[in-house]
Amino acid sequence: MLPALAVALPLLLAAQTIEEQEWHLDALDVHSAQARARGDGVIVAVIDSGVDARHPDLAGRVLPGTGFGSSKGTDGTTDTDGHGTGMAGIIAATGRNGGALGIAPGAKILPIASSEQEQFTLDVVAESIRWAADHGAKVVNMSLGFSSSMTPSLVRAVNYAIEKDVVLVAATGNEGEEVSAPANIRGVVAVTGTNREGKPWKSSNVGADTVLAAPAEGIVTTAPVSVYASGYAEMDGTSAASAIVAGVAALVRAKHPAMPAKDVVNALVKTAKDLAEPGRDDTTGFGMVNPVGALTAQLPPVERNPLLPPPAPSTAQTAPTLAASRPAQPAEPIEDRLPFVAAVAGGTALMTGLLIALPAIRSRRPEPVSARDTPPTPW
Repeated sequence: MLPALAVALPLLLAAQTIEEQEWHLDALDVHSAQARARGDGVIVAVIDSGVDARHPDLAGRVLPGTGFGSSKGTDGTTDTDGHGTGMAGIIAATGRNGGALGIAPGAKILPIASSEQEQFTLDVVAESIRWAADHGAKVVNMSLGFSSSMTPSLVRAVNYAIEKDVVLVAATGNEGEEVSAPANIRGVVAVTGTNREGKPWKSSNVGADTVLAAPAEGIVTTAPVSVYASGYAEMDGTSAASAIVAGVAALVRAKHPAMPAKDVVNALVKTAKDLAEPGRDDTTGFGMVNPVGALTAQLPPVERNPLLPPPAPSTAQTAPTLAASRPAQPAEPIEDRLPFVAAVAGGTALMTGLLIALPAIRSRRPEPVSARDTPPTPW
């Protein structure tokens, strides 16, 4: 266990509301986007550690969900870790009385929980994706990941959700390595991180599977009071970036309720703001997610999710496979169980509890971690 570490926050924070501390809202012009849509009518599944439905900023936003592991038999609306509540806040917090404001405060959260003690597995994530697709989710956020190759069941689950018209968003990871599963499966919007200057966040996993970038440094969000007494925390990690993009997808689906998921993904990709050379690159994908651009773009419908590989030469008997990862290295066997990462692919993002005007306490993690992240693997 890491010892608790007090971190002094800048005195400026004492004069700021929680919403005012959410620098990513201004960086992405979220308030202008929310003048066009707020996520109403859209269900976003959060596959994570659960979501604290009692948090004031999430009141009325959290639906009964489901659980796995020691959370099995529950509805996912409790969270002893804090990570899932943080992701839900980034997506749909209501910003009441100066509290945290999510990207899509009109959206509903569908929590799919597994405690960090029980840990997610690749097959549990696959089952979670299917459950979300079967229970009304139009967007699925996966601020988690595995460094091992994905299983056939995970690829099939992604295909299933795509066929059910779901937008799938996942974090690339925090190890500074290759994009992790499920973000590296074709059809999934793989999100890497940026810092306050709009530059790539140094710990992000990147590679040819990277699709979009979003803020991942110093993201202020909700937390269970059982974990942080203030009810708020600050975190670094591509988990946060993934949740931001999931929120933008919810805005687009609310603004254009008849728009198929493939066209929502296309709008996110085509309106992204280049951060490197024109076009797609390994570090930031197509660029920074652009909420206003995605909401206002007038693009022709596409035939298929633009992240899927082109159809193979068709025959009367053969249908093209939807989702598939890039060729995997045939090496290590997939572990049956991998540790749950409380922030994103490749490791746990650092979450720091906000005491608003007082010192913050860094969260404790089960294994030694670096200044920003915990050990590699699922998130």
